[in-house]
Amino acid sequence: MGLTDGFRQIGPDHYTCVPVPGFEKDPAVTAAVREFDPGLIPIWRVQTWGTPGSFRPLQVVHHGIGRYYPVPRYMRRSFRVDLPANDHSEPPNFLDAILEDQSTEQYRHQGGPGGYLPWDWSFYRWCRWMFNRITEETWQRFAREKQEREKREYEHMLAEIEGKRKELEPYLLRKANEVSEYGWKQYLRFMDEQAARKAAGLKPQPFGDRRPFVTVGRSPRTDKTFGRVAPAQDLGETHAGS
Repeated sequence: MGLTDGFRQIGPDHYTCVPVPGFEKDPAVTAAVREFDPGLIPIWRVQTWGTPGSFRPLQVVHHGIGRYYPVPRYMRRSFRVDLPANDHSEPPNFLDAILEDQSTEQYRHQGGPGGYLPWDWSFYRWCRWMFNRITEETWQRFAREKQEREKREYEHMLAEIEGKRKELEPYLLRKANEVSEYGWKQYLRFMDEQAARKAAGLKPQPFGDRRPFVTVGRSPRTDKTFGRVAPAQDLGETHAGS
């Protein structure tokens, strides 16, 4: 296909941070965008096209957004950008966007470059809209991830509780079967006394030396006052008055 048959790009894209004459960026717009997007680096993309019906090359310039990410060199894209003289800052290593009107007839049906979009306040509004959308989507994604993480943690906790219950229940049943009728009476009497103290606004009575109680499960308290307890072995009628 020759240059007279349609649009055809001649050579690779050229990216630069050096202002291209006639395609200057409004510095006030740049400053306003950087208030909420400080990582934005203004760039220009320069292309050379052959136009239909003519062998005369056409230079096409579009504004763009570059960014610098401090990643290892082997992870960076092959993205070369010219910097102004005496500018020793890190050049952008990520091409975020090119401002190109892709709705033009030339772009959609003739395969040529898209229309030029100026770096003006319409660009600022577009950046603000994109920033708000991405921020909201990121927040929603974090919220979903947090909800899923909490659900997994809750299910894991329930599984652990169920596992401990299956381990503990046989032990408690075995201990309960070892308790005599006298021991149960002593246990129930103690629990009634505790309930009465609670109803009267008094502190529960510590176990102390009052048996017939034996701890059958690990208590979450260290003062030995409210552990899981069951009556101890039958201490005999001689202890009825203790």
